[in-house]
Amino acid sequence: MTFEELIGQELPFFGVDNHAFKIGDYVFEAIEDESDGYRSYLKSVEVKEIGDLIFFVTPIATVKITEETGASCDLYVFTDSEGYVWLTFGTNNTDDYYPYFTFEYKPQYPAETVAK
Repeated sequence: MTFEELIGQELPFFGVDNHAFKIGDYVFEAIEDESDGYRSYLKSVEVKEIGDLIFFVTPIATVKITEETGASCDLYVFTDSEGYVWLTFGTNNTDDYYPYFTFEYKPQYPAETVAK
């Protein structure tokens, strides 16, 4: 299974450990490709063995994986049915001159936990 095959699907999301994440039955890692001191890109998204990585035992959300592409970005976005963005990663740009690798994970407490 490749990561690209999961784009557009809704899958259980188990969280992030560094640049690795578990989605459905799969663990992937976003690999940064550093081009020089100022520029970096998303090199690839590779299947990874769970090994010593730590994820939640039960899913923390069901997310849909989408792609945002354009002149200023090439990103993957994990969004739940409420529109909350859990994870965004890929290559972003500043003034279309300095591309940079981004990996932004924003965990959210379940509503029932916050209400207590």
